[in-house]
Amino acid sequence: MRILLLLLLVVSPAALADIVELKSGGQIEGKVEQLEDGSYRVTTESGTVITLDRAQVMKVDSPSAEQQSYASRAFAAPDTVEAQLALARWCRESQLNTEAARHAERVVELDPTNAEARQLLNFRNVDGKWMTREQLMAERGMVWHDGRYRTRQEIAVLEQEEQLKQLNVYWRSELRKWRRWLDDRNADNVQQAVANFSNLSDPMAGPHLVDLLSDERDPKVRRLLAKTAGQIDHQATVNALVQLSLNDPDEEIRLQSLDALIRSGRPGLTEAYVKALRSNENAVVNRAGVALASLDDKSAIGPLIDALVTKHKKVVGNASGGDTYSVSPSTGGFSFGGSGPKEVSGLLRNPDVLSALVKLSNEHFGYDQSTWKKWHATQARMVQVDLRRDR
Repeated sequence: MRILLLLLLVVSPAALADIVELKSGGQIEGKVEQLEDGSYRVTTESGTVITLDRAQVMKVDSPSAEQQSYASRAFAAPDTVEAQLALARWCRESQLNTEAARHAERVVELDPTNAEARQLLNFRNVDGKWMTREQLMAERGMVWHDGRYRTRQEIAVLEQEEQLKQLNVYWRSELRKWRRWLDDRNADNVQQAVANFSNLSDPMAGPHLVDLLSDERDPKVRRLLAKTAGQIDHQATVNALVQLSLNDPDEEIRLQSLDALIRSGRPGLTEAYVKALRSNENAVVNRAGVALASLDDKSAIGPLIDALVTKHKKVVGNASGGDTYSVSPSTGGFSFGGSGPKEVSGLLRNPDVLSALVKLSNEHFGYDQSTWKKWHATQARMVQVDLRRDR
């Protein structure tokens, strides 16, 4: 009986009222009349009359025709399974879903086994047990998240991805702010920026530091950023340091980058510098030799032998035609005649590659690649023999 009285109170025609939403954030319920001057007069259920200036009102919501019809139907409906179920059906057809659920719940209270009312409430019969979709999904380990049901593991992955996204946004913003501070007239900001870069080690900042470094033109700032890259354990910074050690025009940055890589002990560095031995730039080939000597990895001996003497193209001559230059296969030198610039190919010896070979092998056959290859093949056969003996 108490539930019936509450339903009647909620749905009685007298209970339907206009709702005035105020710009201040509150709301008033009652019968609303708009006066000729544009203001509003609201008569509340208790009989209080409130006049509101038009400027105070955000909007007025009045009951729809369906809501007014519903109030009359609900007030007149008996508290029986049949009447409440019929009213729930009508509410669903009239798009009054909240009201439909209210009357379906009343049917279930009167008849817990009523299948239609259960279905109106989105219950499903699972092995003889009525369950809401939420209960069913919970039993399956699914949780409503971001618009659909997901496993807890999927949610954890999504949350981690969101956290990484936020960290990326944060570091991109922070690093660019610190870079602006380096040019600030305020000495304290400059000092703080230098300290921030000097102490930075978060791997998440790595890709954004590399972006900053690639755009930087100030030599002093480039050295600071390159040094910072050496403090960050991220593949993006490792790749950047390899490129800096091979290609940067600033020798200090090249040596600083190589030193950071050697100290890091990262795997895969030998392969990166072996690949650089095939560069079209003779200077890069020699820098790769220096790096491989420092890495002290004997697996680089074969590629170093191949790179002792390499063929490179070079533009020589000038518009005046006054220069001469020739190519000597025996010495690896270039030569060319006059008649303007031309591209020539020649063999160049790579002293830093030879130094790396001598260090790794404890042998010295100069630039004689044939002798180096014979020695290397002999070493490989000796290793195979030793392995057979161990069996």
